[in-house]
Amino acid sequence: MTDSSSYIVTTTQNYVSRTATLHNASSVRIKGKSIISPGVTIHGDAPIQIGRYCHIHEGVVIKPTAVPISSDALLDNTPENERVLQLIIGSHTIIGQNTTISSLSIGSNVRIGKNCKLSQRSKIFDCCVIEDGSVVTEDMVVPPFSRVAGSPARIVGTLPESCGHEFVEGCRDESDIIDAILRDAMLENTVKTSRIIFT
Repeated sequence: MTDSSSYIVTTTQNYVSRTATLHNASSVRIKGKSIISPGVTIHGDAPIQIGRYCHIHEGVVIKPTAVPISSDALLDNTPENERVLQLIIGSHTIIGQNTTISSLSIGSNVRIGKNCKLSQRSKIFDCCVIEDGSVVTEDMVVPPFSRVAGSPARIVGTLPESCGHEFVEGCRDESDIIDAILRDAMLENTVKTSRIIFT
C-alpha cells in the first residue's frame, strides 16, 4: 500500500481502494481512519456501519444477513421473502484477507483471520480473536474475550482483559504508519509533477 493514487481519501481520513466495490455505497458509513483494501466487496443491501481505525484486508466480502419474512414454503429462498438486516462493525477491528462476513454484528477490538467465514446471523462481541480459516456457523454467538478456531468454529480459549487496550494501540499505530506512507507518496508525486511542469 504505497501508491497514493490507488486510494480515495475521504474527509474523515478513510482510505478506500479504487479497486474496492461498494454496492449501494450510500448505505455504507465508515466513521474514520479506516482502510478498505484492494478487492474488497461491500454489499450495502442494508445499512452497514464500520467504526474507526478498522482495517479490511484484500478480498474480503461483506454482505449483511438476510432473514425470511414469511414461513411459506413456496417463497423460500426468493428475494421477495427476504429482509436484509443492518450490520455494525465496531472500532479497532481487523478483518483478514479473503474472509466472508454475513454476521449481524462484530464488536470493537476484534481480530478476524484470513480465509474465515462468518455465517448468517452470527454475532461477535468485543475483544475476540477468530483464527485463520475459522467457520463461524449460523446463529453462533461469540462472547467477549473469546478465542475461536476451527470448522465449525468453537471457543478454544479466553483472552486477557488487557487485550482491548493492546488492540486499540495496534490499530492506531498501523493507521499512523499507513497514513505517513501515503502522505510521503503523495508528496513524491507532487514533486515529480512539479519537475515535469517547470523544466
